[in-house]
Amino acid sequence: MKKIAGILVSTFLLLPLSADASIITKVNPSSAATYVSQVTNTGPWNSVEVRYTNGKTLPTLTLTKTDSRDYLFADKAQLVTDEVASDLKLIATYRNPTGYRTQTSSLGRYEITQEQIASLQNAKNVSLQVSFRNSSTITWKVSEKVLNEWKEVLSKEQSQVSLQNTSLGMNNHAAHHGG
Repeated sequence: MKKIAGILVSTFLLLPLSADASIITKVNPSSAATYVSQVTNTGPWNSVEVRYTNGKTLPTLTLTKTDSRDYLFADKAQLVTDEVASDLKLIATYRNPTGYRTQTSSLGRYEITQEQIASLQNAKNVSLQVSFRNSSTITWKVSEKVLNEWKEVLSKEQSQVSLQNTSLGMNNHAAHHGG
C-alpha cells in the first residue's frame, strides 16, 4: 500500500513539470491499476488519452475534438508507426454539448492491438490519420514527448503480458514435472 501511495504522490509531484501531458496511475479496490496518459490542446485535438487497466482489456486511445460543429468519427482510422500503417478499431463514439451553446465535444475511442503496442515501443515517428463521416481526414503527428508517455503506459501492458506468459509457462512446467 505504501508503494502505491508513493507512486501516486510521485505522479502528482511531477504533474507541474509537464504543461501538455501527464501520466496518472489509479488503483481501485479490485486491485487493478489503471494507467493513463492524457494530453490537452495538442494539434487538432482538445484531448488525447491512452488508457490501460491491468488485465481488463486492451489499451484504448481516446480523441476529443470540441468545435462549433459535430465531428462524426468514422470507422476508418490508422496508426502510422515509422511509415507502416495499421488500422485502429473504433469501439465507441460520443457527442456531448459543452457549457457553451455553440460548442460540442466529439469523442472517438479506439482499441490498440498487441501488434500496435509492439510497433509503438520501438517507433521513432508516429502519426494518426482519423476519418470523419462529415469532415475531411485529420492527420496528426504525435510529438516525441507524447509518444514517450504512450510508451510508458503501454509498457505497463507489455509487462503484464510478460508476467502472465511467465506464470503460464511455469504452471505448464510444473504440470509436466510433477510440481
